[in-house]
Formats: sequence, C-alpha cells, structure tokens
Amino acid sequence: MDTATKIDRRILRTKESINKAFLGLFSEKEFDQITINDIAERANVNRGTIYLHYTDKYDLLNKCIEDHLSHMFIACKAIDYNLEKIDLIRALMPAFTYFEDNFLFFSSMLTNQRTSVFRERMLQNVAASITEKINMQEINQEMDKELITQFMASAFVGTVEWWILNSMPRSPQFMAEQLWKLFQRNDIYPR
Repeated sequence: MDTATKIDRRILRTKESINKAFLGLFSEKEFDQITINDIAERANVNRGTIYLHYTDKYDLLNKCIEDHLSHMFIACKAIDYNLEKIDLIRALMPAFTYFEDNFLFFSSMLTNQRTSVFRERMLQNVAASITEKINMQEINQEMDKELITQFMASAFVGTVEWWILNSMPRSPQFMAEQLWKLFQRNDIYPR
C-alpha cells in the first residue's frame, strides 16, 4: 500500500511538471510552435514519459482545459444553494478567485491564436450551468430560454475574457458583485 502511494505521488508530480512546462511554453509562443521535445526538455522528463500520460500535445491541451474548467465549476458548486436566500456574491466569487489564482493559464488560453476551443468549451460549460439555474417565471416568461442562456453565457465569458486580457483591473470581489447584479436583473438565479 505504501508503494502504491509513492507511485501515485510520483505520477502526480510528473504530470504537474509536464503541465507546468506546457503552460510556460504556451505563454511564450503559439501552440503550433510547441513540440513534445520542448515540453519534455522543460519538464525534465523523457518524451516517452509524456506519451505515457498524453497521446500528443492536443490531448495535453484538452486535458489542461478540462482540468481547469472542472476545478472552476467544482469551486462554484461548493456553495450551499439550500439557503433560503443565497449570499449573492458568494455564488460567483469562487470562479473569479480561481481565475485570479490561475491567471497564467487563462491569459495564455485567451491570447493564443489556436485556442478558440478553450473559449468555446468554457462557453458551453457556463451555458449548461445557467440553463440549470435560469428562472423562466416573472420577467422571462415571454423569452426563449435558449436565447437567454446563450446571451448570459456569452456575456459572462466575454466579461471574464476582458478582465483577464486587461490584467484583472478589478478585484474578484468587485467582478463577482457586478456580474451578480447583471444575472439578478435577468432572473438567472432565484432570489
């Protein structure tokens, strides 16, 4: 059992090293210019080690995106939504804090020319989350749910993109407050 734990930690450290090397390279040059050799050299591992964990650099990119988006949504879902009245700011604060803590990843994903896949996947995940929470009563009765969802998801992703590409000129708290007010006006979350 002790041996299995050591192996898991070693694998985890190796993957972290590969991801860190990839992200460093990704922030320095375009995705098409990055090679497995570059990643292996920066991570101080053999090419074969990378291929043990990832089929190619596209697989590595996809897994990085999946990991970061799932961690962001896990942080948001940790909020207790069973309260009678939700602390409105707490609903978005974990997402903005996660963006701030992982600035290098998100800024690299949003500035690299070949990563429209990241923006699209983020948009899909945000839209799915909004679809679950949108209130189609009151002011939204005459609106198309899918249209509202796409509008709000695009607004959220566009705002996050602006915030990150401008080196986060406002605090996560401020961003969460402002976006919450916009969501509230459109009955995205129950009051």
